[in-house]
Amino acid sequence: MQILLTGASGFIGQHLLLALLAQGHKVVGCVRQPSVWQARIPDVKWLACDYSKDHEPQVWLGRLNNIDVVINAVGIIREKRGQRFEDLHTYAPIALFKAAKQLGIEKILQFSALGSTNSAYHRSKRAADEALLTLKLDAVIFYPSIVIGRGGGSTTLFSAMAALPVIPVIGKGDQALQPIHIDDLIACVLALLGNWPSGGQRLELVGSQQVSFLQLLVLMRKWLNLKPTVTWFIPIPLMRLLAKINNWLGIGPLTSESLDMLLRGNCGNPSTGIKPRPVEVALRDNPASMADRWQARLFLLRPLLRISIGFLWILTGIVSAFVYPVEESYKLLAAIGISGIWAPIMLYSAAALDGLLGIATLVAYRIRVVVGLQLLLMVSYMIMISWALPAFWLHPFGPISKNMPLLIATLIMLVFEEE
Repeated sequence: MQILLTGASGFIGQHLLLALLAQGHKVVGCVRQPSVWQARIPDVKWLACDYSKDHEPQVWLGRLNNIDVVINAVGIIREKRGQRFEDLHTYAPIALFKAAKQLGIEKILQFSALGSTNSAYHRSKRAADEALLTLKLDAVIFYPSIVIGRGGGSTTLFSAMAALPVIPVIGKGDQALQPIHIDDLIACVLALLGNWPSGGQRLELVGSQQVSFLQLLVLMRKWLNLKPTVTWFIPIPLMRLLAKINNWLGIGPLTSESLDMLLRGNCGNPSTGIKPRPVEVALRDNPASMADRWQARLFLLRPLLRISIGFLWILTGIVSAFVYPVEESYKLLAAIGISGIWAPIMLYSAAALDGLLGIATLVAYRIRVVVGLQLLLMVSYMIMISWALPAFWLHPFGPISKNMPLLIATLIMLVFEEE
């Protein structure tokens, strides 16, 4: 069969794409940057799609030529600049479904979300679900629980929490979950393609084992081959406060809505005919590597590194402009040949630039450009000071030598922050 797959660059989408190719299907993948993916997986026909704008059926008609099955796996867990729930989860999928209807494509698989919470995330998914069913096609809507597997957002976050010296647990950690492994989810999709039902179907994709949030973290720590440790029970009001703060900061998947979804639980009844494995068995069948342990331990350090570097640049700018004696600054500038009217211009311009670079770092704005400027400034400062004031290399506070680890830390931040 020839299958159009939206969200082909996502966690579920990538796994599904490779499984479809292995089964001999032809895949048309919809992504934002098809040239990048064409080089990675040339066996796929890649199309450029912008889910934030492709909201009319006419946009999709030309992409559906000779398509037998449509699979919509587009999904975001939090809104970002230019990515709204309604645009990606509602308007674009409905336009796609209507276009398929016009062309007589009956088989459509929609990935929705398990749970009854009235969040904006769920409302946007449900709107597309209901619109699809009104088209009277042979549509199937999958409602997956938390999907675990290497590379998944949930697995990455839970692994990072489990790898901490003390495991943080929300409330009592008794929130009920029923995770399904990505391999079992893919098996359900392949089984569906081999025996497609008629009429609209709603099917829940959940694992066969119900676990609490605390039990899941303990299983993740065991999967990472780390020794057992103690837990820290975080009061729910404190978690709600942290989630509200992170709504603005945008670090990781923790938001007020995602917290509410977790607190409500995420369980259901397996209804696809494929018996998924218990989460403990699924993790055992996919043993963790050294890279998994590294990622788990570094994941939560990523925002701390960016925040600390950002505050360092801001503090440097403030100290240079308002705290350190101006006369002493002018003496240092004179030592490298800057004096007269150029001294205050250089001093306050450099301080302002330091502050702006710090703010840009905190909000992760154009991080590649920001890091490039930071590295250029640090190296330039080191060269000028080494030439004019070489004694600073022997200063007990290490004003020059301390830049060496900062340079490396900045490069590490760039690796962490680049998508």
